[in-house]
Amino acid sequence: MERIRTVSGSGPVYIDDAAAGHCAFEINVYRDGAGNVVGHGHVMGDSLVLGKMARGQRIQVASADDGRRFNIVTGSWNPGERTMDVETGSDVIH
Repeated sequence: MERIRTVSGSGPVYIDDAAAGHCAFEINVYRDGAGNVVGHGHVMGDSLVLGKMARGQRIQVASADDGRRFNIVTGSWNPGERTMDVETGSDVIH
């Protein structure tokens, strides 16, 4: 896979369309041989917010710069940790 960009910033977190806090994110965006775009990275924030994200169904993060949201899928998380691995699709690059 070819890395095409890194998307980073900070902004509000939405869980099932309800504001749930704030986090920072850094996601490396890749394109595979078939042209599919996928992002792998992590979010950083207060462990209470990350705990809500780990239990949520539909999680979105918005960039404070433009306010546009993108969906993320959370990885494993342990209580007290301040980072969480995430994955996303092509909507990460608006």
